[in-house]
Amino acid sequence: MELLTAARPLRALAAALLLAAAPLAAATAPALATPAPTPPVHHAAVSNPPGVHVLNGDSRAARHVACPAGWLCLYDGVHYDHAAVALLPGTELADTERLDLPDGSRFTGEEGISAWVNNSPVAYCWYPGKDYRGTVGAMAPGTRGSAHDNALKSLRPC
Repeated sequence: MELLTAARPLRALAAALLLAAAPLAAATAPALATPAPTPPVHHAAVSNPPGVHVLNGDSRAARHVACPAGWLCLYDGVHYDHAAVALLPGTELADTERLDLPDGSRFTGEEGISAWVNNSPVAYCWYPGKDYRGTVGAMAPGTRGSAHDNALKSLRPC
């Protein structure tokens, strides 16, 4: 019993020291690393597969939106303009025509995928057919290219 009574002042002193040191520790602690910024969504939210983010949801506006570092971007316009989406590295799309844009359009017909930029560290393969069918096209990291007459219909990491 005497031992427990003697420990009380020590516990109170330890608690007081911890409380007094907390502001100092917070001021000198290194900041936590912040995650890479997510590309902004400029229009109403849509329901696309995980890892797909809308960069420009207006397929009528010939507005260039740069592809963020670390992402793979797909564009409706051959000049990297019009509708655009960004994919997190590793994201697969079995059918690009199923992507929804806030203006109600999709990447179909003349509004299909016309150009791409691979700013991700992942090598991608694209296909002219849905479900990864047809002759494969390469999308190496750090490259950009054309989808030859809206031919890109599916893609995945190689």
